Amino acid sequence: MRSIIHTSLILWTLCIAACGGGSGSPSSPPVSTAPPTTPSGPYPIGLSDQSLTVGNTVRQFRVHVPANLQGTPSAVVVVLHGGGGAGLDVANTGAHPLSVFRTVADREGFVVVYPGGLPALDGETGWDDCRSDNRVASGADDVGFLAALIDRVRGQYGLSNRQMFMAGGSNGAMMTHAFAISRAGLLGAAATSSGSLAAKPKLGLCAMGPEAPLPMMIVHGTADTQMPYRGGCVANLGGNCNRGEVISAEATRDRWLAVNGLDKVAPVQQTIERDTTDGGAAVRFDYAGANPLRWWRLDGAGHTVASRSVLVAPNATTGTQNRDVEFAEIAWEFFKERLATR
Repeated sequence: MRSIIHTSLILWTLCIAACGGGSGSPSSPPVSTAPPTTPSGPYPIGLSDQSLTVGNTVRQFRVHVPANLQGTPSAVVVVLHGGGGAGLDVANTGAHPLSVFRTVADREGFVVVYPGGLPALDGETGWDDCRSDNRVASGADDVGFLAALIDRVRGQYGLSNRQMFMAGGSNGAMMTHAFAISRAGLLGAAATSSGSLAAKPKLGLCAMGPEAPLPMMIVHGTADTQMPYRGGCVANLGGNCNRGEVISAEATRDRWLAVNGLDKVAPVQQTIERDTTDGGAAVRFDYAGANPLRWWRLDGAGHTVASRSVLVAPNATTGTQNRDVEFAEIAWEFFKERLATR
């Protein structure tokens, strides 16, 4: 029994490192909490810690403002961390593939916002998404928090809702789906990595939605066992399915295709194979329409967010990282296309 417990702890530690950010990765310089001292708008240049009170709860978030930004950004991208990992520290340069959004922002002139989830009942930071059978969920109104945060930042920069985008990985991807289902009008598009829809959704929009169509990019590895590609229990390390169940990645794609009026559209396919040492190719499927959907099937890839610059070693829990594409880059490419058509 002692051996089994020890092995489970090792596996859970590995999952935390790859799913949620990892605490031993390189980090950014100290985060600024000073008020703006440059013409950067409401937030200081670089990465800063901020807070927002929603109801009676103080919620934390980090904001990255490019050093060369003068005036209004082209967009704001809200990036949601995974569950059970480093939380807000996924924003630290080199710590997680989601930190690469900052590099892209510096080049493209947009602002990145990294909201922080709250501790779940197991003590791990995460998001309360659409799963009704997630027995460790915090019970927080995370949709309400994210809506208030988006309204605040959008108003501060004088942007339209079509210039606001959301992306997330793992539990953050599931939260992105949940937000897109209930608050599509606040976003121009959304992108997810390794996150599927709930098999047993909460009542209301989670079960009946999405509320409205929304341009979507969905990325998933075919060898993902933590957010099972074919559906099933989420991160079922203890074997009791206490984090609930999801439908398959392809069923998730198909639901959004139906909502976006694309279920009869034949996709245009492209295969990208830049790194032959990972699990396989990245295959892109484009479903064109007023609310397009871009589906990335990462052949042989596990749960880790795809990246070419922040590399995560394969392990028995999270599998092999796809290194043919950079999630932050392909998400921004999709978002930028939406800006061009607004």
